[in-house]
Amino acid sequence: MEGYPRGALPPVQRFAAALRRLRITAGDPQLKTIAARAQCSQATVSETLNGHRLPSETLTRRLVTALGGDWERWKELWRDVRTELDDLKHNTPEPPRTLQAEMVCYPNPPAFYRAAADRVRAARSEIRLTYVRLHPPGQWVASEVAAYYETVLQWAREHAGDSASVRRIIGVPERDGMPPPAYLAWLREHQSEVRDVYSYEARVMSWNSSCAWHNTALIDDSVTFLSFSGAGRQQLTGFSVEGPTFLAHFASTFDRAWGALQTLDEYVARQSR
Repeated sequence: MEGYPRGALPPVQRFAAALRRLRITAGDPQLKTIAARAQCSQATVSETLNGHRLPSETLTRRLVTALGGDWERWKELWRDVRTELDDLKHNTPEPPRTLQAEMVCYPNPPAFYRAAADRVRAARSEIRLTYVRLHPPGQWVASEVAAYYETVLQWAREHAGDSASVRRIIGVPERDGMPPPAYLAWLREHQSEVRDVYSYEARVMSWNSSCAWHNTALIDDSVTFLSFSGAGRQQLTGFSVEGPTFLAHFASTFDRAWGALQTLDEYVARQSR
């Protein structure tokens, strides 16, 4: 693309600068206008224009179209930047791995979910999650909790064309094989919400609520978030651990369980008979 200052900035920042110039050429529309046209959040548009991360090819196409750009030219530009990033990654020697892990403890649920949402936004290709609680989502007062769940789905929508994957195991507290009515209602709502999000999958695990459980968020091979529910529905203790060695244990457990569970569609259909 004409005027593209190769070598002046790191690749992601160069790409963001080019997008900002396109925005100016398009009349400098507001973030909310761009977000509405591109069918994404204002936060996503802001992060992309500020060079916080390289958007997926799908998201880039939506943004370029929203700003009246020539997608064929921008597609080549995006692929050049992606190739450059891959070359930098493969040509940069990795530091020696250590068995020590960095742990961060969070003082309250909002802080935990805010940190988890930040790491989800930075995910590269794979997110594995569990949700095993007595009550369905939506019963938290803190806005950070709802924002976290929306961030997960937004990431899945934006990365649908990147062979990305979000997998969630939902543990449903059953009694005599039946979930609580509120839980089943949420499962049906969630089924409808994710029906067309092709990079998102959910499976269901029947769960005896008398057995304590933890929840995990495994992001790529880099960080593990662990949370432990308290007696009340607003209580939660959580921490995160950096490092692939720690994550590998939970990833192995997750993958074994995943293969044995029924899909969300199958579970809802069975409960509807």
